[in-house]
Amino acid sequence: ILITIIASVGNSLVVLAVFWNPNKDLRTPFNFFLANLSIADLVVGLILGPMSTVYHIFEGLDMLKQRFQDVVHLSYFISCTASLLSLTALALERYLAITYPLIYRIKLNSVRALLVSLMVWIVSILLAMIYFLVGYNKFRFIFANTTVAVTIATLIFTNAKILKYLRHQMQQWDDLHESTEENLIMRQLMMWEKKMTNTLTMVILLFLAFYLPSCIFIYIINFCTDCDCAFIHWIRDIQWLLVMATSAVNPFVYPWRLENFRRNFMRIVKCPRGEYSLI
Repeated sequence: ILITIIASVGNSLVVLAVFWNPNKDLRTPFNFFLANLSIADLVVGLILGPMSTVYHIFEGLDMLKQRFQDVVHLSYFISCTASLLSLTALALERYLAITYPLIYRIKLNSVRALLVSLMVWIVSILLAMIYFLVGYNKFRFIFANTTVAVTIATLIFTNAKILKYLRHQMQQWDDLHESTEENLIMRQLMMWEKKMTNTLTMVILLFLAFYLPSCIFIYIINFCTDCDCAFIHWIRDIQWLLVMATSAVNPFVYPWRLENFRRNFMRIVKCPRGEYSLI
């Protein structure tokens, strides 16, 4: 219930800040991918959270129906996969923006970012259909060893490359000892890119902090032959809550780190009627 409330409020603010603001200053490919991540987390807050509460109550009362169980599990895997793919898209966007800026400006615009976001949801739904072929426990194990593993590898690789490139560029400008207007502008732009990349790094660290223990619990559930039923239920529920908790934590990274998000959040909270519009 707590995760439901926090995830719903926090992620709603992020989505509103990107799409419903009069200045449209957050409508960039990076922020569209952030919004897509928040939409996936919003599914957790508005749909998966309440259903999970009902699921555990029904399970405790021995009234759980298979059809409802399948709906909860599908919502869980679709939202998780969408979150992971959105994080991967964010990391690749940062990698292109910083290491190949000319290609980035030509190839990636807001329309293409929205199309990529749509593809994330299509792929997430299609992958979740494997659940009906193998069942919950097997699919959870497959999910941990494919989607989660690939996402972790991509995030670590791209972030390491980005940080290395940024350090190299900053060192080059420091060595020039020139304070021309062009160099100052380029340095300010690079500092902004670095700040956005550091924000993504914090999201990645939070992701690892929640998902790595979750994957360990999945391995225990699938390989433990001597564990009693109560222990398996405990780690199953903790694993479930860890994954859901990321949805409640992510939206608070952006206003903390990025001033334009803080500014738009305050506008939404204090919004006079009619100020915000989708157009």
